[in-house]
Amino acid sequence: MNLQDKSVLVVDRGLFVSFAEALVGKFGKVGYFSYWESSFGDGRELVIGMGLDGIERVKYFEKDYRNYDLLVFPDVYDGWMVKDLRDHGFRVWGSGLGAELETLRWKTKQRFKDLGLPVNESHRVRGVNELTSFLKENEREGGWYIKVSILRGLGETWHALNYAQAKGFIDDFESKNGAIAHIIHFIVEAPIPDADEVGYDGYCVDGQFPEQSMYGWEVKDKAYLGMVSPYDSLPEPVRKVNDALSSVFQELQYRNFLSTELRDEFCIDASCRHASPAGEVLASNMTNLDEVIWEGAEGRLVNPEFECKYGAQIILSSEWAREHWQVVEFPEEIRKWVKLYNHCRIDDGTGLHDYVVPQFIPHFDQMKEIGSVVALADDPQEAVDLCKERAEQVSGFKVTCEADALDEALEELTANSA
Repeated sequence: MNLQDKSVLVVDRGLFVSFAEALVGKFGKVGYFSYWESSFGDGRELVIGMGLDGIERVKYFEKDYRNYDLLVFPDVYDGWMVKDLRDHGFRVWGSGLGAELETLRWKTKQRFKDLGLPVNESHRVRGVNELTSFLKENEREGGWYIKVSILRGLGETWHALNYAQAKGFIDDFESKNGAIAHIIHFIVEAPIPDADEVGYDGYCVDGQFPEQSMYGWEVKDKAYLGMVSPYDSLPEPVRKVNDALSSVFQELQYRNFLSTELRDEFCIDASCRHASPAGEVLASNMTNLDEVIWEGAEGRLVNPEFECKYGAQIILSSEWAREHWQVVEFPEEIRKWVKLYNHCRIDDGTGLHDYVVPQFIPHFDQMKEIGSVVALADDPQEAVDLCKERAEQVSGFKVTCEADALDEALEELTANSA
């Protein structure tokens, strides 16, 4: 399908600039918009996406979105906007109201129960006082995992072995977040020990899943290695979760990428968006990415065409980038394989440089992850070696990676695909 006479606008919050970059050359015009307006805006969000080859940085969504043939929402927080735009006849690739399967975690657990899916022991408590009481009264071997819904800026999932060890964290959480700490709901989950971790890395269009997808192994915040698989050959627990959720995705008009995380038969997380990692590998590996999202936005499933069987990804990190503008340097010949968050290119007087824009999220332990490097091959070891080679060519002040984590992922892939 030739879409050179069509235009696409990617609407984002900074994490998926690389998705817009992946669409350059596939559509005649690629626009990028990232939310930036606030009472005291300082311009950081406004420059995300600026200076990137083939991308038009859109300043005002409301003024320009009608000028594009396709609107793409890769992230998870625009469900009602996606629904409203579709209701008004716009072609939109996005999660729609299906995003709530990620953002409303407690409701999702109830959905799982209603659909006959297994759910590990879970409790919902309101505020830090109830959380304190719960941990004091319910000590268990292995402790508890604690999550919040929607408000990811309040922190990621954390593990409390017992109240004595959790007290410092809870006190700090209350001190940083004030009254909010007393009204938000925490989800407290029992661990699932000694479990095999698997997941789905693909997409879903109105409850339909393509004939092929990827699935793989992530070493948390370090690396990912995935392989292309016929849908029918995916692990049975993965297909069981997808099949059960199919009717929900159809009802909510879910048309987006999807990654799930299972421990044995329990689905512990659903990333109802363009996930990271895995999403960068998928977008790089699909030679018909443009057709998939163009048709999928109208509810028509197109099967993917993959360039290679295996995809590897190494996460790039920088402590400096938590609070500072981060320059990232790499050879031009590997540009298409370097996927940076909050990315822009600016001539700072010393030349044109690639920057990662800092976030400055109040009271949040800002991400040190600044992006990743990917590689594709028809042999898993070749994909790993090529990804490591590319990662070695990326540099910047305090920029690091743990490339050897890919070896761990390769061991898992080899053990589970034997």
